[in-house]
Formats: sequence, C-alpha cells, structure tokens
Amino acid sequence: MERFFAILIEHFGGAFPTWLAPVQAKIVPVNESCEAFANELSASLNSAGYRSEVDLAADSFNKKIRNAVTQKIPNILIVGNKEVETNSVTLRRYCVKDQITISVDAFKERLKKLVDGRVMDNDPTVEV
Repeated sequence: MERFFAILIEHFGGAFPTWLAPVQAKIVPVNESCEAFANELSASLNSAGYRSEVDLAADSFNKKIRNAVTQKIPNILIVGNKEVETNSVTLRRYCVKDQITISVDAFKERLKKLVDGRVMDNDPTVEV
C-alpha cells in the first residue's frame, strides 16, 4: 500500500486532480468581515461531500494565497466584500494564471463535474 501511494505522489508531483486531492478547495477570506461567509461556504461544501478548508490564519492575504499554492490545492476560492454581496467566489486554479468570478452554485456544479467525472484537471492545459 505504501508503495502505491509513493508511486501516486511521484506521478502527480503532489498536484493531485480535484477528485483525488486531500483538500479540494481552500477558501481564503480577504478580511475578517468575510470570514463568516467563508465558514458558511465551507460548511456547505463539506455537507455536500467535498473537502474544503478556510484559511483563518493571521497571515497577510498574499501569504495565504502563497501557502495554498505551495500546498498545491487545486481550487483556491477568494472571498472578498464584493463576493459576499453577490454570493459568488473568485476561483483561482492551481497552475492557471487566470482567475474567474463565478456564483457559488456554478462553482458547486463545476466541482461536482470534476469529482464525479474523475477529470484530470491537474494539467494546466486542460480546460474545465
């Protein structure tokens, strides 16, 4: 079993696709006023069967993003005041420069498609 996991980690270089990643989405609130929305979103994702975490560390916003990228989290959700007002998230994919702002429901549908379809989205050339 240990050899299997070692081969799996080596094959993916630690950047697992969404369906296999230990943390499928990391929610990064921009400031303290957005933390309640981030916690609600995380609870909603977790109750739907997805693995998500909220970064509530006292670090700067840039350091929170850098930590999520270093941990090779496939979906980084940025939540600011604008996102709270519009019930949306800014999605940043691992190894993809472009960020998009989508509704929470659209992100859940996207996550469902990635997980249920076992899409190999850890390749930056794959469009999702």
